[in-house]
Amino acid sequence: MCYRLFTTVCSRESQTRLSAGLPVMLSASRLALAMKAAVPLALALATFTWAQSSTPHPEPQISKAHSTRPAKKQLSPKEQLWCPILKSALGSAAAAEPPVRSYLLETVAGGLSKCDPRKVRTVLVDSFTATLAMPENEEEINQRTHRFVSEGERIDQATLEALYNLETKRRLQEAALRALLTVDESKVESLLSQAEPRVSAELLSSMISSATSAKKFDRAIKLLGQVGSDERFPYREATELMIELPPTRDADEQEIFRLAMARDREQHSPAQPSGGDDFASMIVRFWQHIPPALDLDAIHQVLDSARSKDGSGVTLNAASGNVGFTSEHDFRVFELLPVLRQLDDDEADKILRDSQQAQIQLKQFPNGIQSLDPTIRDTPAKEGEKQGLTGGSVGPPNEMEQAFDTNKVRVEEIGRMAEDNPRQAIAAAATLPESVGKSWVAEFPRAQAYLAIARSAMKKNPSAAKDALEEMAASLEQAPYPYHAMENWIEGIAIAREMGEVDLAVKLFRSGMEQADKLRSEDADSYDPNLALKAWWPSVSAYWRLVQAASRFSPRTALEQVRGIKDPEILLLLEVRLANNALGARAEQSITMFQKKSSPRSSWSEFRAPEISGPEK
Repeated sequence: MCYRLFTTVCSRESQTRLSAGLPVMLSASRLALAMKAAVPLALALATFTWAQSSTPHPEPQISKAHSTRPAKKQLSPKEQLWCPILKSALGSAAAAEPPVRSYLLETVAGGLSKCDPRKVRTVLVDSFTATLAMPENEEEINQRTHRFVSEGERIDQATLEALYNLETKRRLQEAALRALLTVDESKVESLLSQAEPRVSAELLSSMISSATSAKKFDRAIKLLGQVGSDERFPYREATELMIELPPTRDADEQEIFRLAMARDREQHSPAQPSGGDDFASMIVRFWQHIPPALDLDAIHQVLDSARSKDGSGVTLNAASGNVGFTSEHDFRVFELLPVLRQLDDDEADKILRDSQQAQIQLKQFPNGIQSLDPTIRDTPAKEGEKQGLTGGSVGPPNEMEQAFDTNKVRVEEIGRMAEDNPRQAIAAAATLPESVGKSWVAEFPRAQAYLAIARSAMKKNPSAAKDALEEMAASLEQAPYPYHAMENWIEGIAIAREMGEVDLAVKLFRSGMEQADKLRSEDADSYDPNLALKAWWPSVSAYWRLVQAASRFSPRTALEQVRGIKDPEILLLLEVRLANNALGARAEQSITMFQKKSSPRSSWSEFRAPEISGPEK
């Protein structure tokens, strides 16, 4: 089954191609064609709305006539323009396939919170319910993939597509339930049994965190106990709960620790180089609250499990220095030995003798992981206190990571150089590579350096800053995978806007949109289309983020570019997002998925990007 936006039927030709194992581009439904006619009117309304965004609207006059009925929400002029668009999209969702129906309902619900709050709960429940019509489920897919792995065979295409569809289902369920969580937590709790197990675990984690923040400790402990044995244990949320529990509840702390220990034994948690998100970190934080015998058992459990996974290493980056280990066991010795020494000095010496890497690193960082990050403790972080760890990865450093680090240092040097001599900095930036990395992990050091120069020189030497932005644009014209370059285009647009260089900002915006057009051509390739939900295509994400950036200085230009997009389905998606943005609704989390049969990766490429704030008032 191929999940496409507003694609409700496969043509006979497409069915023939599918049965032959060929890539399929499904024809758009008649609903999508109907939507095409509505778009110009909606965008015309958008032009008017944005044009009026700087003019405060008077509050609507409410009739003083007495009525026994509940007063209906009075819409502001802005809401009168945008709310009908959202209601139209709500009607369109009813005729869409389950994944698209779910996505549209959840997205429209954000704007309905401003237009008709009474409908939000029902729409979000309907969004979740729509996902239940998607046949894929974790239990069945896990059995299929396990069979391939156990027999040493490569996973077939049908199973891969089922995996992708399952991931779509999970993402949609999580989005709907997270939004519903802000409206009716009890309803979310009643729906969790129907959600996929991983989604249920994620939502329980959020509910535990909320209960902890509200000091509802009994509820948090109860929810923690509801996490299934086959679901990921929420170590971070359990850690937050243990930190917040008052000293009089040591028994509860120990019970949570025992529960986490049991889950670690069952699930064999992998190394977490970011700190604070696994059972070993809980030992480091709370060992003084736990009986010594239990501490020792917990430490040996972690070390024994790590010894069986010596094929993977760990790299940690911290403000105080970087450390690397070729095996997880050496990392765990470094992490836990300071605690073990407090409990059993002889045992600590014995274990340390077998780990030369830990010996070396502990000489420089005697408190192990806490030397790198003092926030890993049994008390909350202080106001303004930052984590000591700035990054990390599972596995030893590789050439690509080293190239990233090297170029990052060079970019920072050029940024500092620009403070005194921006022209010299521009010349130095030209020596950096245009891109580093592969299609799914790419960075653009030269463009980043030009942006650093422009940011540094924009006030003291605006002409040099302008030239740096021009050079940035030129360096990105042949970007190997334009999606990853969008951050640079958006920052460049923002700098030009701050400088008052509107013409340059428009030029950068249009150049960025040309790159997004290239992405759309790749997404819509008739021979090998992106089979992910169209709302999550890289091109759609790129269009949206660029339009948001442009709307802050030239709404009319942004709309003109949007009108140039020939795909009516993408226009509808942008229309709904524009409505939510104009109404000040909650920002939608940006998820980008890329799934092609020809992709060299056997999993989804996923990127998350922060939303840009809406048009300035």
